[in-house]
Amino acid sequence: MTDTVTYELTDSVATITLDDGKVNALSPAMQQNINDALSRAEYDGAKAVVIAGNHRVFSGGFDLSVFASRDAQALVAMLTGGFELAVRVLTYPRPVVMAATGPAIAMGSFLLLCGDHRVGSVKSRCQANEVAIGLTLPIPAIEIMRMRLTRAAFQRGVSMAAEFVGDAAVAGGWLDEIVEPANVLARAQEVATAATALHAGAHLVSKLRARQSAVQAIRDGIDGLPTELAD
Repeated sequence: MTDTVTYELTDSVATITLDDGKVNALSPAMQQNINDALSRAEYDGAKAVVIAGNHRVFSGGFDLSVFASRDAQALVAMLTGGFELAVRVLTYPRPVVMAATGPAIAMGSFLLLCGDHRVGSVKSRCQANEVAIGLTLPIPAIEIMRMRLTRAAFQRGVSMAAEFVGDAAVAGGWLDEIVEPANVLARAQEVATAATALHAGAHLVSKLRARQSAVQAIRDGIDGLPTELAD
C-alpha cells in the first residue's frame, strides 16, 4: 500500500502491517498511512482488522526527530495525530486485533492498548518509557493506560517506566495472550477470523458504551495538548 504500511484482505480480515525497516516510528506520515489502511478496510467491508508490526518491533513510539526539532507546532500536530489514531482504533466499527510482533514502546504501547484483543510473545516488551528519557507522559496517554491496565501496573507504568514482558504483560493488562514469537501474527489472524462472526452493530455499540468515559477523557486530553506542551 505504501513503503511503510502494507494492506492485505483475506476472508474478510484486513491485515495492516507496519514496517518502516526500523522501529515503526509513528511519524505523521506513518499515522496517515495507518489511517488510510483503516479507511480501506472499511471501504472493502472487512469484518475484522489485524494491526501488526514487523519482525523486529510493533512500534517504538513517536518520531523522536520531531521532539529534537523543537518545532512546537510540529510536535503538537504529531501527538494530536497519534492520539486521534488511538481514539479511532478504540471506536473502530469492527474488531481490531493487535499483533505485537516485538516491543511496543511509548506511543506504540498506547496504540497496542487500544486493540480489542492483543496477542504478543515473550519478545513483546511493553513500556511507557517517557519518564526514563526525561519526558512527561501526555494526559491522553495516561488516560489510555488508566483504561486498560490494572491499578498496580498503571501506577508503576506511569511513574516508574516499568517494563512488562510475557506473563507480567498479560497480568498487567498490556496483552491478552502470549504465544511463540513466530506465531504472533497467525494467532492474531485466527482471533480476528473468529471475531468476524460477531454482530457488527452490537459489537460497536457495546464497546462504545464501555469506553465512553475513557474516550471522552482522552479527547479532552487531546484538546489540551497545546497548553500542556507549552507549560
